[in-house]
Amino acid sequence: MNDLEIIIHNAEVAVGQNRLEEALSFLDKPLLDSYADAVFLKGEIYFKLQKWGEALNYFSLFLELFPTDVKADSYCIMINDILGFYHKDLFNP
Repeated sequence: MNDLEIIIHNAEVAVGQNRLEEALSFLDKPLLDSYADAVFLKGEIYFKLQKWGEALNYFSLFLELFPTDVKADSYCIMINDILGFYHKDLFNP
């Protein structure tokens, strides 16, 4: 394992133990933004933190690298559905 793989593995372990902020601190290195596994993992972490804009940005970046990835595409669809949700009764009681 090289250093980047170790960092990503440590971040995955932290996510598995629901230590999301710690996992983000592992991945907070500019070099990792060009590494596909790290980009996808950041998207998943932001999704779990309900930071929809950040999650969508990372999944979109991942899809630029792998345009046929079904899982990342599904995340983008879910996030867009969440962001586009409108319930008229909430605004007009």
